[in-house]
Amino acid sequence: MKILMCYDGSVASHMAMEKSIEFFKQKNPEIILLTVVEQPLDASLENEAIFNKWREERHKELKKASSFISDQGLEVDAILAIGDPRKMILEIINKKLPDIVVVARRGKTEMEKMLLGSVSAFLVRHSTRPMLIMT
Repeated sequence: MKILMCYDGSVASHMAMEKSIEFFKQKNPEIILLTVVEQPLDASLENEAIFNKWREERHKELKKASSFISDQGLEVDAILAIGDPRKMILEIINKKLPDIVVVARRGKTEMEKMLLGSVSAFLVRHSTRPMLIMT
């Protein structure tokens, strides 16, 4: 079994990762852990510096999450992609063909929790693979 886990370092994505491992661990899945960093819209030096700092932070979060998965005795392939999260996740889905894709649903207030985030909503509409949206 191959599981693509979309991970952005948020509490929600970490909880989705933990719950997915709990659900699927007995199947000894191969985990593909994906995080995406968006490029700045303009090429100013200030935005480039912010982007580089953000990319480094996400890389550290990805390594930490990968270690967590490895500590559970599971194989993990960690990917840091750069671009539009919706497009990059869809590209990895089409390239890696996971059996299931796990994403965390955004939302802090009760109203927000009833709605899907823009990335998860996009993936539900466009993914050819089964989706598990974790709250």
